[in-house]
This record gives sequence, structure tokens and C-alpha cells, in this order.
Amino acid sequence: MGIINDVLFRDLVREVPSTTYATHTLYMYPAKFIPQVIRYVINKYSGPGDWLFDPFAGYGTVAIEASLTGRNAVLWDLNPITEVLVKASTFRGELRLSDFDVDWGFNKPYRPSWSNIHYWHPREFYEALSRAWGWWHYNVPAELKPVVAIPLLKVTRFFSYADLEIAKLYKSKKAVERVSTLLKGEWRQKMVSMYWGYARQTIEKIRDYQSRGPRDVEIDVKVGVDSLNTVLDRDVDVMVTSPPYLQAQEYIRSFKLELAWLDFGSRLTELAKHEIPYNNPSNIKVNSETYLKVREEVEKLNHGKLLDIYDAYFKSLTYFLNKNHERIKGVIAIFVGPTKIRNIRVPIDEILREHVETLIDTIISRRLFKVRKNPATGLKEERTPTEHLLVMRSKQ
Repeated sequence: MGIINDVLFRDLVREVPSTTYATHTLYMYPAKFIPQVIRYVINKYSGPGDWLFDPFAGYGTVAIEASLTGRNAVLWDLNPITEVLVKASTFRGELRLSDFDVDWGFNKPYRPSWSNIHYWHPREFYEALSRAWGWWHYNVPAELKPVVAIPLLKVTRFFSYADLEIAKLYKSKKAVERVSTLLKGEWRQKMVSMYWGYARQTIEKIRDYQSRGPRDVEIDVKVGVDSLNTVLDRDVDVMVTSPPYLQAQEYIRSFKLELAWLDFGSRLTELAKHEIPYNNPSNIKVNSETYLKVREEVEKLNHGKLLDIYDAYFKSLTYFLNKNHERIKGVIAIFVGPTKIRNIRVPIDEILREHVETLIDTIISRRLFKVRKNPATGLKEERTPTEHLLVMRSKQ
């Protein structure tokens, strides 16, 4: 069955100084990989020049760690913002503060093609932002666009009705009060001042990344990718990924505001249709007894939507694995956290392991690692007691 070890990744991978070093927190992204997990897999299961693959790339943590360790990487994600985040986070060119110049009175404003945009910005903020974004779309050089987008996106979210403490796009009472207060003051001056503050932070983070010696590697990023209809076109050495959480997968919804300003407003509805909860492949068998047993328990809840989400999640992941596992020549490393549906424990790692056993002749490595504890007390963190790294490799 394999080996189970309880460890803390921060103790295993001392060479990674923190979860926020380099460009790992250049922009917010929910449920990100911690870089220590990626570095552990890279160190143990790959060598320089190998190819890594992350089909649910999210923020792009794998790209950062791959470039810092001399590995190439293929990254997929449904969310188009991933490409912006990866290119900004792995930017290797020279940066000056003047590269972030924006004409806040630009005479060619950009109007997002998203019908809900005015729900998220008062008219005054919308008009000012549209001119700054017009400058970004029509005047900023292509190679600098991802980098300049970071401070502009931060300002755009701050000057909106979006709650800043919740990853999901949510118009809260607190956010409405923030906007009301801003409108009563010198908000234009504050908007520009905040932008320049964020620009300086961006330069500082990118220079930290550059100071750590990123290598000349290939980072192949594909966004807008529906994994159910995409097949790897090359062999890779290691797949390392963290699939979306079972009941928290609406990342397109979380980033609709950013995506609208980045010129993806007309694609939002179509992209959202391909998120795992709504992208249920038919006639796919999940070869796992645990999956069937847990499904029986979920079915007893008499809640059709929860059952549909449960089925869609595992059918989507297994369909993806069925199509792409032969291209993965070494290790499959999947990082998952425990989850529950109405107090029913769903052991995602067990279900995926059992299914993969039907695809690969022999599982010769399986490790589950406890990775979280309260850093203040040193005690077990009850909110997320464990997260598991499931490592599988076919016998060559």
C-alpha cells in the first residue's frame, strides 16, 4: 500500500526561506501551493532539464520553482489570468520605475465587454480606471504588460465594491462603506499614489526573484484550457499539481473583475461553463471502491447538486488522467487536502490512488505528508489538520 509519513514541508525543504519569497505573493490567488511542496517534489523526483507538468497551474507556483531549479515546465489552466501571473512572476528583464508610467487622463479609454462591470465600480472610479486601462491596452509594450498589470489590478480591485478579504468576488457591506469613504475624499490622488506604491512592491518582488538566479528554461503556458478536451503533446518527467478543491472550484467567478479589465469579458460565461463542477464527462468510470462507497453516503443526503458536484469532480479528474497518464514518464504527485460533504469524509487521495492503480502496473511510491500546524503555537492546526501529497510512479 505504500508509506505514510507525518512531516512539515517547511522543515523538509530548508532552502526555501518562506512561502512568500521571490514572486510567490506578487498577486493574491486562493488555495495556492506552498513552494516547499513543489521544491520537495523537484528535488526528490526530477533532475536539471527535466520537464514538469501542472494541469491546474493556478497562480503558477510550479513555473517559479521550475525556473529557479533549472527545470522546464508545461502549465495549463482554465483561468486566463494564470498567463499574466506566470509571465510577471518569472520576468527576467531589467525593470525601472518609469516602465510603470500610466497616463491617468489617456484619451482612449478601455471599456470592458462585461455587462456587470458597472455593478462593481461607481461611475467616478470606472471612468478613471478605464483611462488607465486604455493606456495599458494600447501603449504598454507587450513584454511589460504582465508586470504593469499587477499594480493596476490591485488598484482596480481596491477601487471597487469587491470585498478585499474574501477571494471570491463578493460585494459586502464593508466594501460598500470603503467606496463611500473614498468618494468623500481625494480619491484620484489616492488611486495614483496607491498604484505607485504597488509598482514599487512589484519591482522589489521581481528583483528578489531575479537575485536568486533563475535559469534559462522553457515555460510553456496554456490558458483557457479545458483539461477534458486537451491532451499532452509531449512527454513529461513529473506531473505535480493540486486540483481545485472539491467544493471551492469557481476560480473564474473569483477573478471576473480582473479578467474583464484584461479583455476577457466576452469569454467569462463560456469559461465558467468548463469549470469542474459544471463540466461532467459522461460514461466515465471511476475505478475506485472508495469512490463508490462514499458516493452511496452522499446519495443518502438527497441533495442532487452535491451529488452532481461529487461525480463531476472525480469523473473530470479521472478522465484527465485516463487521457494523459502515458505521457508522464516518471512521477505523478498530487497535493490534496481533506474535505467533507455534509460531515461525510471524502478521502480524495485514496480515491485517486485506487483509480491510478488501474492505469499503472505498479504503484511503488505513495506518501502522505502532514504539512500544517499553527506557526504561533506549534500545535496541530485543526482547521486544516492535514494535507496529503500522493506520489505515484509506474515501474519502468
